[in-house]
Amino acid sequence: MSYYVHAYLVDADKVKAVYGSHDMDLLSRLSSSLKEKLDSLNNYFGSEISPSEDAYSVLADIVNGEKRFPHMAFMYGYVYEKVCEYYGRIIYNTENLWQLDKQSTFIPIPLSDDFPYIISIPVSELEIKKQQYAALEAGNGIGDYDYEEEMDDLNFIFDEAIEAQKDLIITVY
Repeated sequence: MSYYVHAYLVDADKVKAVYGSHDMDLLSRLSSSLKEKLDSLNNYFGSEISPSEDAYSVLADIVNGEKRFPHMAFMYGYVYEKVCEYYGRIIYNTENLWQLDKQSTFIPIPLSDDFPYIISIPVSELEIKKQQYAALEAGNGIGDYDYEEEMDDLNFIFDEAIEAQKDLIITVY
């Protein structure tokens, strides 16, 4: 089975401003801008969701500050990732399996027990987290494929975020 890691540089304040904003114009803009990605999520998870409980409904929950579908924590995670991508940019996309830390998000959404596995790191914690992760030994959340290469990749991700002074999210699925 393959796993993938994506990392995004993002402006966490913009992501946080979405949550609970009740801004229907913002919901419309995000729904339109993310249409292809939300439709893709709905198609992929079609057998696990209903039309009234889909990626668009979860996006509406995020904008309205609600959690009406906690049984679909996975969908909240994927939609969170898409919102972060909207307010940021992807800097890493490769086959790996990292579980470096306890899951975290910049907004209060349900977290999946499975995938996506999400770690959100504010810019103020980048240096500390980089040091913590650099001290990890193979098999302790990193190194399932190639420890040396994965550590180089991890350093690249943190260096990019530190240089850009952007918040960082890492997703695994």
